[in-house]
Amino acid sequence: MLDTDIDSLDYDSAREYVLAFLASLNQTQRERGIAEEELAQWTHRVKLAENRGEPLLKKNAGDRVAELRESTDRLAAEEQVLKRKVEVLKQKLLLLRQRASFAVDADALLAQLSLLAGEPTTLGGG
Repeated sequence: MLDTDIDSLDYDSAREYVLAFLASLNQTQRERGIAEEELAQWTHRVKLAENRGEPLLKKNAGDRVAELRESTDRLAAEEQVLKRKVEVLKQKLLLLRQRASFAVDADALLAQLSLLAGEPTTLGGG
């Protein structure tokens, strides 16, 4: 099943599925924000080490900057994928909700018709 294939689900199940994707997107955005803050701190530390003439500290901080840059890039890419999927899922969920509102419960309809028309009578005699 593709991540965005919710057409076979009922509305409530599909809604829960979309909410899980939204939660994942929010978590990824938080993680990216934290990683970007940490990246800014370590970039500053590289500059400080360079200004103080500390090549070993600069190298270690630079290594950490590279790791964090890779992490933020990965999280940003993941966030973009999740955003696209969430948009597709929201559209599909809207369609499911519309379809569900048009669904007719045949038994309930028959019961209502019976109440309105009365019980069927037998034609002919015997």
